[in-house]
Amino acid sequence: MTIHAAPATLRGMTKRYFADFAWLPHGWCPDTGWMVEAGSFGAVEADANREGAERLGRFALPGMPNLHSHAFQRAMAGLAERQTNP
Repeated sequence: MTIHAAPATLRGMTKRYFADFAWLPHGWCPDTGWMVEAGSFGAVEADANREGAERLGRFALPGMPNLHSHAFQRAMAGLAERQTNP
């Protein structure tokens, strides 16, 4: 059963991955496999066959983006400083 399929934007080497359980939009899904082609996800499958796939482990979670920023510090620059000596 295909959960999500999207065409890969780049052509190149395709790699298959497998996890015993993966967190998908509807919750934990057993025996999950997915394809990656040139760094782009191609398809995620539930009840996938692990043959020929690189096993990532028992559980797989989606990656968390790094949204860390110091932009607020640039906006505040100089607002808390006082000049006491002319």
